[in-house]
Amino acid sequence: MKKIYFLSISVFFLSVGLFAQDQKWSVEANYPISVGDELGNDAPAILDLGLKYRFLDFNFVKIGAGINASVFKKESVDNSNLQLFDFKETHWLIQPKAFAEFTIPGIKKLHPSIGLGYTIYKSNYEGYFAGSSDLSKITAGGVNLGLGLSYDITKRFFLQVQCDYTRSIDRIEGEEFNYKNKDNLGFVKVGVGFRF
Repeated sequence: MKKIYFLSISVFFLSVGLFAQDQKWSVEANYPISVGDELGNDAPAILDLGLKYRFLDFNFVKIGAGINASVFKKESVDNSNLQLFDFKETHWLIQPKAFAEFTIPGIKKLHPSIGLGYTIYKSNYEGYFAGSSDLSKITAGGVNLGLGLSYDITKRFFLQVQCDYTRSIDRIEGEEFNYKNKDNLGFVKVGVGFRF
């Protein structure tokens, strides 16, 4: 089974390399590190995946659109004394955006970029604390600004680093309370990509 999977992936990348000469598309895999306000209880990242399409090419700048999806997950367990709790949290981030990718004259392998979009995040919390269970969901979002830098290893493969900032506002309502929660979410993403 592993051989068939490896063979399928190899054939896919070979065919993409042979038939896609204009390299308008790219896929990327990143590891996001939270550097702003905590996402939940400071849940660590699992993975960030992205897809970009460049629809305008002005030689020194390419304009395009893209989308990234990230997942963060944490489980907290404590069985000591009477402080018994088992709590899981999962955070999904979806980031559609428009971007501009620049080519620096004389340094053709280095590509700074800037992006503007929106971050939608959904948080799921479930577990129990001292015998009482809790299940809650929060959906929020905000405008996203991203600055990035990529370096071409080959014509198709590249390394990249990107900084994202999102000003998130969500409203939390209950029977006796109603307030806005504002967060400054920041992420540094380090990863690899493939153009086709």
